[in-house]
Amino acid sequence: MNNSKFFLRKSFKKQRSLLDINQVQGLSKRIFENLLELNIWDKSFYHLYLSNEINNEVETDEIVNLLFMKNKRVFVPKILGKDLLNIEIDNNTNYFLNQLGIREPISSNQKDASLLEVIFVPLLIFDKLGHRVGYGGGYYDKFLENIKEDVLKIGLSLFDPIDEIQDIEKHDISMDYIITPKRVYDFTLS
Repeated sequence: MNNSKFFLRKSFKKQRSLLDINQVQGLSKRIFENLLELNIWDKSFYHLYLSNEINNEVETDEIVNLLFMKNKRVFVPKILGKDLLNIEIDNNTNYFLNQLGIREPISSNQKDASLLEVIFVPLLIFDKLGHRVGYGGGYYDKFLENIKEDVLKIGLSLFDPIDEIQDIEKHDISMDYIITPKRVYDFTLS
């Protein structure tokens, strides 16, 4: 089997597109329940992507609500050109759909990413070493290059890992944890 990022991106976009809304909601609920097991809730600054229902992404609204309930500061991405900005949100934030159909805050309340302690990263598939295949735009790869080394990077995946992604490069940043509907994968020990 071809395990290049290009092939995997195409294959898992297709697999995800075959899921119906109820399946995505059920899998997302199990991911959320598994996420609660992680010992990450003592942090103060969290960045997470806002899920895109059209692309059957793991739903993140429940995570946002939990963080607000715990009085955490929450940041989400906003795309500007080739860059991903770190925008703080609250319960009163208004949103719009960007050119990619992704929900973004109207506000431009950008904050320095050096504040962040936990980042939830979107992905299509991952391997048993914690490497991820994203959408190919490179937004998160570039964003993750410029964060502190001790920031926890957590991927959320509808699928279990493949053995290996063949074309991992030096600039590819692996995840510390990836949460699936079945379990938590911990890559901090490797």
